[in-house]
Formats: sequence, C-alpha cells, structure tokens
Amino acid sequence: MSFTEKIDVLDLLINILREHEEKLDELVARLEVVSQTIQKDPDLKRSVMEYELGKEAVDEEAGVSNILVVDDDKSLANTFKLVLQSVGFNVDTAITGLQALYKINRKAYDLVILDINLPDMLGDEVAEKIRETSDDVNIIMITGYSSFKDDLKEDELGIKEVLMKPIPPEDLVKITKRTLLAKGQA
Repeated sequence: MSFTEKIDVLDLLINILREHEEKLDELVARLEVVSQTIQKDPDLKRSVMEYELGKEAVDEEAGVSNILVVDDDKSLANTFKLVLQSVGFNVDTAITGLQALYKINRKAYDLVILDINLPDMLGDEVAEKIRETSDDVNIIMITGYSSFKDDLKEDELGIKEVLMKPIPPEDLVKITKRTLLAKGQA
C-alpha cells in the first residue's frame, strides 16, 4: 500500500469516527433527557433501580428484612430459605461458619439463624465473631442435640432463641417475625 493510499484510509477512518462521535453525542443528549424524566417519576425510578441493582437493593430500601440461614445440611437451609422467602423476607444461606462470616462482612443482616454444629467451627464461635463486627444482629441458634442447647450461654452471645430440630415451618415463621418485631424490623 502506497503512502497516499494509507492517507486515504486514515482520512476515511477519521470521517467514520466523526460520524460516530456525532451520533454518540446525540445519544448522550437523549439519555440525559430520559434520565431526568426517570428521576422525576418515582415508579420509573423504582423500575430502573430493580433492573440496575437487582431486587435485593430495592427491598433493602423498602425495609424488607435480610436473613442469613447457616446450616451444613444444605437441603434444610434451602427449605428454611423457601419458607421465609414465601412470607416476604430476603434470605441467603451458608453451609459453613467461614462462609457465613464472609457473607456477614459483605452484607447487613437483621437476623442470623445459625446451626450449633457446623463442619468448620461451632455455631457459638460464629456467633462470637458476629458480635465482634455487628452488635445489632439478632441470632437464633438451632440444634438437633439437646445437650448443646443446655450448654449454650445465650446471654453472653446475645442469642434470642435456641430451637430444637425439626422446626415446623409455621413455628419458624412465627419465631422469626417475633424476633424481628422485638428489634423493630418486621
């Protein structure tokens, strides 16, 4: 390719870029009008928030309680999640103590439903670590062993309830709501 041909190609590319720049400027101006319209209309603003940030962020703004269920029995944790979501709570699950602590450091929870016996640490250790970082989180402990229930120091760890498995769904909902109401969250 000769030098003049290269100049012609560069000229062509520059012209194409200018056309695109003009189109982009026009698009930006239109987007600014759309953005201003959305900001003035609360329904449109909520719809955009749901789309951009996901339902979770909108629910936080609307005052929906966030709950973390921690149990190494994945099917039980998912069952609790489904039950609590069906009555309007945002629910996440974790199957280890470390996973729970990671999630708690990344997101604010109003309630943690915590199994006493986890594969990597005991639930009371997790509760202790939760208390170090977040004093206002409600904690409900669950266990399948009555000996753990008797040994647990509820007052020291700020545990609101200790429940024995199996927990009927209606009891789970009732206790969750009661615990959150005491805190003013439900």
